[in-house]
Amino acid sequence: MDTVTEKKEEIDRILKMVNNSEISSIRHTVTQIINVISDPNSSARDLKNVIEIDPPLSSKLLKLSNSAFYGYPKTISEIQEAIVCIGFEAVKELALNQKVCELFERSDYLDGYSRISLWKHSVAVALCSKLIYRREFRERGENVYAAGLLHDIGIIVLDQFLQPVFIDILRKSRGDKNNLINIETSILGFNHADIGRAIAEDWGFPDELVFALGYHHNPDDVDEEFQKIVSTVFVSDCISQSKYIGYCDAPYKNRTLFQKCLMKLNIKEKAIGYIIEEAEEEIEKMKKSGWF
Repeated sequence: MDTVTEKKEEIDRILKMVNNSEISSIRHTVTQIINVISDPNSSARDLKNVIEIDPPLSSKLLKLSNSAFYGYPKTISEIQEAIVCIGFEAVKELALNQKVCELFERSDYLDGYSRISLWKHSVAVALCSKLIYRREFRERGENVYAAGLLHDIGIIVLDQFLQPVFIDILRKSRGDKNNLINIETSILGFNHADIGRAIAEDWGFPDELVFALGYHHNPDDVDEEFQKIVSTVFVSDCISQSKYIGYCDAPYKNRTLFQKCLMKLNIKEKAIGYIIEEAEEEIEKMKKSGWF
């Protein structure tokens, strides 16, 4: 059996475990929220219907809608009211955040890594990606925000289903001063980005998300059609790691590739500095409002 076949079979085996575990409990709601985000014709009613069939999500969303983060002067008691008061875009983002957050709630600390610290990193990448799209491209960037939140879902899977090997990978990564993805590939023959891509494909995510999750460490390997979103997530990942926001799986930055992506996106490094500053400020506000 050739290496490519073995890799596919092992990823398929892991995917089956994912779909038979509590991870799959977020699948339906996350997929529906992403569908609302991706559809330019979606309405507030569509979003309300998705949220209200998930009572724990509704409860979390209403609690955060009433937090100091949004600063709305009166109590918000219904999802429809939240959409009207804090905005359709804000509620889409908040709903996706709170549902994906369920994956990161376990707080085991493993050799410098924890799911909570990975969640903080994922939020930072999502914020930076969204800010790049809005500031530099004048686009809303909903899919890129989702890509940032989910880009490291494969690490959660390795933590949950291959934990003994994952601990070895963590230790070797730190000891060898090498990025996690390189150690994963050398030991397993595949990596967390491969797993992320497989999940995105299996769960029916838009192609933009499939490629963003699958190639966020190697944007040069994707077709022109997906260069913008993948390069944006790569740049956002790099700058979040450089500021040590949450868990850093790739602290050893490929400076050449980083500069190449900035050139492709036509973004100045000075602009990136402002974006990471704004993301850090927003994360601090989120912490004070009980998001982390």
